[in-house]
Amino acid sequence: MTAIGTGAVGRMASAPGHGRTTAADTPSPAAFRAVQVLEALSASAGALTVTEIAAAVPLAKSSVSNLLVTLEATGMVRRSAVGWMIGYKALEIGQSVLHSTDLVAEFKRIVQGMPYLSRDTTLLAVLDGTDVLYLARHDGQQPIRRASEIGSRLPAVVTSLGKAMLAAMDDDELERRLAMIDEMPRPTRRSHRSKAELRRDLEQIRQRGFAIDDEQNTIGATCFGVALTNVPQPIAVSTTLLSQRLTQALTTHLVDELTALSAQLSVFARA
Repeated sequence: MTAIGTGAVGRMASAPGHGRTTAADTPSPAAFRAVQVLEALSASAGALTVTEIAAAVPLAKSSVSNLLVTLEATGMVRRSAVGWMIGYKALEIGQSVLHSTDLVAEFKRIVQGMPYLSRDTTLLAVLDGTDVLYLARHDGQQPIRRASEIGSRLPAVVTSLGKAMLAAMDDDELERRLAMIDEMPRPTRRSHRSKAELRRDLEQIRQRGFAIDDEQNTIGATCFGVALTNVPQPIAVSTTLLSQRLTQALTTHLVDELTALSAQLSVFARA
């Protein structure tokens, strides 16, 4: 299953608390446009041509070509036989961010010592606009390979992580985020068909303290998510397992450990 995005330019230009940002709004329009090009490339599963990048950003093809040549010189992008791709320098920078983040290190350390979460796929993610962005992953004894690789994205409304973070917001911020969604993504028949359905789900999450993705993203997989509390930006943890393995006892153990993990990580996220 591949990651489902909401559009690279839209994600970058809709920072929380601000309207849509354009290059003209920034002190360095050229740098802003270079990031737009990188976002467009990162949102693609394969190489893109100059024409495709220009349409995605959008920019004149001559401007895109100049930016690509400059980014190539820094190692941020690379050419292939069929177009342009993200370069290895971008991966190196991304990994350095993760290695220097105490939150990621603590996530890995704590999960390893938890009897139930350590056995299954456990994830750490932030909310970027209306997308979940995965920061860290622990694979247990029965890992489930989904579109949850580090650095990948999924629509928040079809994940337990995303719904937990949305439910933790105040009503004004929640409505601002939901206003960014033009059409509800529906990767499975169990996905919410409307924002009204989603709002009812979020209210239930607020009442019970954790979110459930009951095959709304992937048939055969169930996820539980818990948001960190009183942190500067929305962050959550989750666990994923095959739906056929679910029992009430296992659910209780997993949710209890996710809640404990969230509480411990909240301390580091506030620092």
